[in-house]
Amino acid sequence: MTRLKTLRTFLGNMTGPWTGWLLLRSLETLKVRMEQQAANAVRVADYLNAHPKVQKVHYLGLLTPEDGEQYAIYQRQYSSPGAMLSFDVKGGEAEAFRFLNALKLIKLAVSLGSTESLAEHPYTMTHAGVDPQHKHSLGLTERLVRLSIGVENSKDIIWDIEQALEQV
Repeated sequence: MTRLKTLRTFLGNMTGPWTGWLLLRSLETLKVRMEQQAANAVRVADYLNAHPKVQKVHYLGLLTPEDGEQYAIYQRQYSSPGAMLSFDVKGGEAEAFRFLNALKLIKLAVSLGSTESLAEHPYTMTHAGVDPQHKHSLGLTERLVRLSIGVENSKDIIWDIEQALEQV
């Protein structure tokens, strides 16, 4: 216990009363927020999957039985495809940046999600310090964009994506 208490002191992982209250309050709506975000993500993934300027969409909700073991793992371990997806913009880094810079509603951020929709460029943001060969072996390319879909109206999210893809 002495070691844990020492680490707790140095790491500052004690939650204050205000933070604790905020966590408790937000847990009340977590399920409905996640359900809304996942439903929005399905619509966004379907839209992106049919878009001519999108090379590939990476989203659990698009897996089919033809995907074999990956689909079986998804079916066994998940009850929802979630609210995070990524996609490859046709072209490269310049096209991905053009898309990200044209977004109006979706915010540029490296966070894994919130109630608002967020976008990022993993190659140059969250994984900037990773060796380029390792990034490519993981499927992280210069054209990859990651979206964390929020609770906004899905039509608004898709509108923003559509107008940004027009700039590509």
